[in-house]
Amino acid sequence: MKELVKLLLLSLGVILLSCENEPLGEMNLNRNTIDEELVDLIKGISQIEDGTGIDCIRFSYAFVVFTFDANMEFIEATAIRGDQEFSNFLGALEDDYSISINYPISGTLNNGDLVEINTNEELKQAIDACRAEELRRRCNGTLIDCVWKVTELEGYPNDYEEAYYKMRYDGTIQFHLMNEVYFGTWTTLSIGPDVFLNIDLNDNPDIEAFWNLNWKVELRSNAQIEIISDSTRVLMERDCTIPCRLEGYQVCEWEDDPGFANFILKNYTPCIPIPYEHDMVSAVLYSFYETEEDAATGINPISYLEYINSSNPQTVYVRLTYKESGELLDFTEIVIEAINCT
Repeated sequence: MKELVKLLLLSLGVILLSCENEPLGEMNLNRNTIDEELVDLIKGISQIEDGTGIDCIRFSYAFVVFTFDANMEFIEATAIRGDQEFSNFLGALEDDYSISINYPISGTLNNGDLVEINTNEELKQAIDACRAEELRRRCNGTLIDCVWKVTELEGYPNDYEEAYYKMRYDGTIQFHLMNEVYFGTWTTLSIGPDVFLNIDLNDNPDIEAFWNLNWKVELRSNAQIEIISDSTRVLMERDCTIPCRLEGYQVCEWEDDPGFANFILKNYTPCIPIPYEHDMVSAVLYSFYETEEDAATGINPISYLEYINSSNPQTVYVRLTYKESGELLDFTEIVIEAINCT
């Protein structure tokens, strides 16, 4: 039997740090009619006084939802700050529009019953039913602390090991793969005793097919989570080894050659800001250069996988372009420095 679920936006930190959160979320649009069973369930909510009959899905607010038209062209990004705003937003959508939350949202409630939400209509009904619930206070989740690296998991290889996720407080997400960056939205939600991470990335069909799911989260430690969807499992580790400092990208110098080091420039891309002019959806390509002239013309790029500095400290010039069109988005510079770590 379908059971209605209350939406709480649990910053994953709620579980990681044992503190309570408020609602949040993301998904793809469906405008199907709600079945009679669900309608009867909604009508019965007001008759349940002890709170034991129905658990709710709760999203954590605030977060961002992307809207797409019938041709899957990006329309706008909308900030959602609470149940009322989310309900109004869903109710005002055009029938053939889509949004950046992935269905089905399913799980097991505390009483053991299964629940599944497949459409925005069902989701709106759930939000409306739960709006009277007092929102839980948010706590700072560890998902927005540092970056999260996709790590090898024995028996479950994938094509994205060593890639980085940068999850932002506003519900947007950056996926850093080599020197490319993909953009989308993220949210965490709870269904019964389970926590889920809902990811929606854009601008690459292969990446979307693998990542755009409602992942069940298994906590290994405060710095390591495993996410699961059907037979797919991915291990992610929090990486705070490359802090974004004003001093730039600092790496331990070689003991036998002080003042020099190997710089993996792709690892530093989460620290290089995306300009406000970015359209929030299209993938971006980073390239690195030794001279300002080369960066301006886009010639003679240096390796983003391994680069040995020629002076210390040294200025490296960065060119950001839209991956598909090659259009210049930004031109900036960073300082790299080999430092004594003994």
